[in-house]
Amino acid sequence: MVSLTRKVALITGASTGIGRATAFAFRAAGARVALAARSSEALASLAEELGGPDWAIAIPTDVSDSDQCERFVAEAVAHFGRADVLVNNAGMIVSGLFEHLEPGDAERQMQVNFFGALYCTRAALPHLKASRGVIINVSSVAGLLGTPTTSVYSASKAAMNAWSRALRVELKPHGVDVVTVCPYFTSGVQLAQKGILRKGSLHNRPGQRRQAPGTQTADQVAQAILRAAQRPSRIVVLSWAGKLIWRIDRLAPWLVDWVMIKGLAKLSQK
Repeated sequence: MVSLTRKVALITGASTGIGRATAFAFRAAGARVALAARSSEALASLAEELGGPDWAIAIPTDVSDSDQCERFVAEAVAHFGRADVLVNNAGMIVSGLFEHLEPGDAERQMQVNFFGALYCTRAALPHLKASRGVIINVSSVAGLLGTPTTSVYSASKAAMNAWSRALRVELKPHGVDVVTVCPYFTSGVQLAQKGILRKGSLHNRPGQRRQAPGTQTADQVAQAILRAAQRPSRIVVLSWAGKLIWRIDRLAPWLVDWVMIKGLAKLSQK
């Protein structure tokens, strides 16, 4: 396993949930971290918790803006002198039946979830080539299946999956690894708070949503991301439930469709 001691990890979406847990995981492994998110106060507080400027810096960034992504990488490298790992974790959700989505919803979804990762990767790539580093794209099991009421969210993650696979082949000769990590349902990750919710969204009915079997914690996902940086592989699908659904879908997609249709019909009656 690759040692991360004194290595530099750039983490987007670092102020809450999986990103925050990932920052703590990398610091515990001896890495220095550059933190990006839109919330400047939360980022600054997290950087102090992680040991201050010798070990962690906060760089407020909206990843949907390519200029801000370039600034994030430039400031991180200027401060620490290098970049070894890029964790493209920043994301949001557009939730609701497709017919009820409004103009601009899908564009916003892709701008944050897909293009945000693309912008950060493009900016960091020269530094990652120099260090023979790792790019970790945090996707979702939803991107492997396509899930009802979150169709454009699934599409953004599917785009990330395909792009990651192509990028892995392109960059392998340069010594840069690309890993796609696909979490399943994750407790403590409140996508709805920063999402766009339309008619038909299950996120509008939190009282009716039970914790799905196989749900992980943000800390468990963070440990998987850390392992991906230390021992890169092509794709990491998380939780026993996520792996089971993914494998069944590859063998019998009609069965997964049938289960989702039945589940959606049941929920629509409530």
